[in-house]
Amino acid sequence: MRIAFVNTSRGWGGAEEQMLAMTRELERRGHAVITVARRGGPAHERFARDNHRVLPVARMGMAALAAPFRAATRARSERFDVIHCHRDHDLPLGKLLAIAARAPLLLTQHCLPNRPSALTYGLADRVVAVSEYIANGIRAKLPAISNRVSVIVNGIDPVMFSDPDRQFWQRHPLVGQRGPLLGVVGAFYKGQEELIAMLPRLRDVFPQLVLILIGEDNDRKVPLVELATRLGVAEAVVFAGRIPREQMKDALASLDLNVSAFRNEGFGLSVVEGLAVGTPFVGYRAGGYPEVVVDERAGCLVGGGTHLEEGILKMLSNHSISDDKRKEICQSIAARFTLERMVDTYEVTYRAMGGRA
Repeated sequence: MRIAFVNTSRGWGGAEEQMLAMTRELERRGHAVITVARRGGPAHERFARDNHRVLPVARMGMAALAAPFRAATRARSERFDVIHCHRDHDLPLGKLLAIAARAPLLLTQHCLPNRPSALTYGLADRVVAVSEYIANGIRAKLPAISNRVSVIVNGIDPVMFSDPDRQFWQRHPLVGQRGPLLGVVGAFYKGQEELIAMLPRLRDVFPQLVLILIGEDNDRKVPLVELATRLGVAEAVVFAGRIPREQMKDALASLDLNVSAFRNEGFGLSVVEGLAVGTPFVGYRAGGYPEVVVDERAGCLVGGGTHLEEGILKMLSNHSISDDKRKEICQSIAARFTLERMVDTYEVTYRAMGGRA
């Protein structure tokens, strides 16, 4: 099968990581994949560096006017079986490529859209959401296309998360032997300030507790630093920056808890990754989290108010279950979300849409 992945995003996040993992697995299975990416953007550079085929398209300046039509000409010559967009803003470009290639158009939606356009979403022959939370939200906002919406949950390669280094943070100069360690993964719009605001009360119980922020977000970092300083907990907040993909298993495995104060997470890939290395999760009972954390022994989902703080303290203080048993439970949950199962389902979807095997 010949598949075009379309993603002209300016940045690199969970959707792009999933797209890269899918590309590797689809190619391993004998499919031909080419990625249509923003020229010079992170996706263009990363896929090319990994020796995957890339069709770069200009998205700025005069060259951007002709770029979609040049890409359509390439799509016609490549004879794609499926055009697969991974961001909804690429649906117009994806539709042009689909018309040129005479192929069906699929959208995978990784987050709940605020105000989705019926006209834009109507361009897709099928819409795949990565959680029931997103699917139900799209159906409610766009009932006219509800029969085109289905769910394929994200997946990870278990091999990538085997044999983690559980001493990873002990070697970090700003962490050392302190603990317990709470970690949150993601851009700094995901409630990190709420977690920092909890630190004075959490440290009343655990004086050496540290909150580790994993991710890069320079535009939003300064207000977080100022908040931590004002609350007197600056030394308890570690800005770890972006962790290389191959080290994420170590970073997650050496935490006591994986936490989040975000209420609108579409799925929660980092939650699955944490569970895969035996690290429990604490967050709000919102977004896609309830579809992942299905056993209270492997995590704690709470309501609003001060319940998140209480949930963190409960998980840190609960010694009724052994660490080994908790790791076993966490990993059994993560086993439901494998890359192999995800790609199996996409293959079925491609063929149902008319893609040739």
